[in-house]
Amino acid sequence: LGDRYGRRKIMALALLGVVASLSELFIVKTSALTRLLETFSNPNTIFAIPVFLVGILRYATLSMLIQYAHVRFQLKISTGATFYTETAIVNIFLFLFLIPQVTAYIRERYKIRPQVIDLFLVRMSVSLMCIGALAIGLASSSKLLPLGVFIFASGFGSRVSALSLVSYWIPASSKATIYAAITVLESLGHAVGDPGMQHIFAAALKFKNVFWLALPFFVVSGCYFLAALSASCIRVENEEGKGDRED
Repeated sequence: LGDRYGRRKIMALALLGVVASLSELFIVKTSALTRLLETFSNPNTIFAIPVFLVGILRYATLSMLIQYAHVRFQLKISTGATFYTETAIVNIFLFLFLIPQVTAYIRERYKIRPQVIDLFLVRMSVSLMCIGALAIGLASSSKLLPLGVFIFASGFGSRVSALSLVSYWIPASSKATIYAAITVLESLGHAVGDPGMQHIFAAALKFKNVFWLALPFFVVSGCYFLAALSASCIRVENEEGKGDRED
């Protein structure tokens, strides 16, 4: 279907289905819409939106990296696909072993609240992806690409940490509505971000200087930099959030 009708049309049709399926939740049910508006009136929620928006660029960047490495460094497509393997290994180590152990130790040893840790993880994650994307773009040889991918992959937990953080300042009755709104927001981000990356790379191919082939990664790094600035504006109140989270 994608080859016959075009990927954009297929994606647009899929997004239309998502929006239609959630129309009752956001439009027909006025109480859900009211809760949604009340939640987004919280400045912290507004500052968290860029984190979710740029989160959709993670795998789009890896997909672009395979094409970029093939064009600039003549790296085989099959070899470039190992960047996905590297990303998976990094995430398994971080989120199965390192982060849970370190988080548990910090909470027990220093009595730091979970939302403070989640906020730190959000800020650190988007910062790592900003630095990682920049490192990929500035890599002068294919041997340096794994280092940039390692840094970039280390920030893949931004979405999970952001969802955990948001849950602290929204009431339990509004969580389903907010999570559905985030899903729609991310779907719209995919509709814009994925084709946008391809268009940027297509434009970069027209430049004579091979340095500008990395333009998509510079743009991605800039997006994550803006998300990091937005995340730095999030503040955790002294009192416990309205959510039903338990320590």
